[in-house]
Amino acid sequence: MILTCHQSQNILFLSFVGEEYLMLLHLAHHGPLIAAVDATGWQDYLGGIIQYNCDSERNHAVQIVGYDLTGEVPYYIVRNSWGPEFGNDGYLNIIIGKNMCRIAEEVSAVDVI
Repeated sequence: MILTCHQSQNILFLSFVGEEYLMLLHLAHHGPLIAAVDATGWQDYLGGIIQYNCDSERNHAVQIVGYDLTGEVPYYIVRNSWGPEFGNDGYLNIIIGKNMCRIAEEVSAVDVI
């Protein structure tokens, strides 16, 4: 579990590795994250929360724009780049806390300070 931080002038670069709690904190206080994920099985996604094992290599980049902790299964709200016809108007939901689809292995953010 690693959180690295680099600053260049007025820009702060953050990298989260395996730190889903810190990912949630950043989303709540600073905004979206960028993640590399395994999207191999996403072509047939029609809705709901992805809770199955995606155990292939990371092969796609997405933007994590929010989360929902109010239901029985907490999930990230993820913006995909495949257009509004995909999933829920271009978005999908992935369970929090299980590194599903390798969502917590290569995560970054940029903050302008």
